[in-house]
Amino acid sequence: MKKLLLSLLILSAGILALAQTPITIGFSVGDFSADRFSQEPAILQKAAEKYGAHLMVRFANGNSDQQIKQARELIDSGANVLIVFPSDAEKCAAIIPMAHKAGVKVIAYDRIIKNADVDFYLSFDNEIVGKQMAEYAIAKKPKGNYVLMGGPLTDYNSVLLMNGQEKILDPAVKNGDIKIVFEKHLETWNSIEAFNALQKLLDDGIKPDAIIASNDELAAGAVMALDMQYPEWNVLITGQDASLKGCQNILDGKQTMTVYKPFPELAETAANIAVKMVKNEPLGYKLTSINNGKKDVPALLLRSKPVDKSNMRETVIKDGFVSEDQLSF
Repeated sequence: MKKLLLSLLILSAGILALAQTPITIGFSVGDFSADRFSQEPAILQKAAEKYGAHLMVRFANGNSDQQIKQARELIDSGANVLIVFPSDAEKCAAIIPMAHKAGVKVIAYDRIIKNADVDFYLSFDNEIVGKQMAEYAIAKKPKGNYVLMGGPLTDYNSVLLMNGQEKILDPAVKNGDIKIVFEKHLETWNSIEAFNALQKLLDDGIKPDAIIASNDELAAGAVMALDMQYPEWNVLITGQDASLKGCQNILDGKQTMTVYKPFPELAETAANIAVKMVKNEPLGYKLTSINNGKKDVPALLLRSKPVDKSNMRETVIKDGFVSEDQLSF
C-alpha cells in the first residue's frame, strides 16, 4: 500500500509539473509577402501569453532551405508545437516528418503545406477571397477587358484565389461580356514584377477595364504602370491584405478595393489552437478539411471582408489594423 501511495504521489507530482511547464510555440515565418508581418508576430506573442504559452519566432526571408533549418532550431530549442507560414508549399513539407519525429505537431498557417502529414490548417477561405474580388469587379465593370494577376505557384493560396476569380467571371466570359486579355501567376508577390507585366501589356496597345490583382503589392505595381502610361485613367483594380499602401491607394482613387483578412483574429486563433493541441484538448471550433495532396487536413477557415472607401473606417481602422493617423483622407 505504501508503495502504491508513493507511486501515485510521484505520478501526481509529474502531472502537476507538466501542467505548470509553460508551453512553447515555434512560429516559422517563411517570408514577408505583406506588411502585416510587421505586426503579426507581436499579436501572436500577446495571444500566446494570454493562453499561458511562450513564443519563439524565426524569419526565413523567402528561403525555404533556411526555413527548414530554422524549424529544426525551433524544435531543438524546445518548441512543443510549430506554426508554419511556408515560403514554399511543396518544399516545406520536409518540416513535418522532422517535427513529428520529435513529437511536435505542425499547424500550417495561412498557407497550406502540400503533400505532407500536416496536423492542422488555419487560414481564410482563399477561394472565397478570390470570389469576393471578382464579384466586386463584375458588379462595377460588368463588361470589358479583364487582367488577372496572381501570385507565385509556390504559394498555393494564389491558385485558390484565381480559382475563385475564374468561377465568378466564367459566365460573363462565355457570353462575351468580359474578355480576359491577360492571366498569369507571377513569380513573386512583388509590385515591380506586376509593373513590368502590365507595362508590357500597355505597350502592346491593350488597355484593361479591370485588373484583378491578387494582393495589394500587385495592385500597386499596376497603379505605377498605368500612371506612367496615361495622365488620366479609369481602371478598376482589386487587391488583398488591406495593407497601408493598398488602403492609401484606395483613398487616392487609384486602387478600387482590397480584401481584408482579419489577421489579428488569425493570430489569436492560432495561439489558442496551438495550446489546445499540445494539451490534447478539444479545439472547440466548427472545422472543415482541405486536401493537401496527401490527406484531408483538419482546417478552420475564417471569413474575409471586402473593403473600399465606403467601409474602411468600419473595418480595418476599427480593428486597429491600420490607424487613421497613418492615412490621408
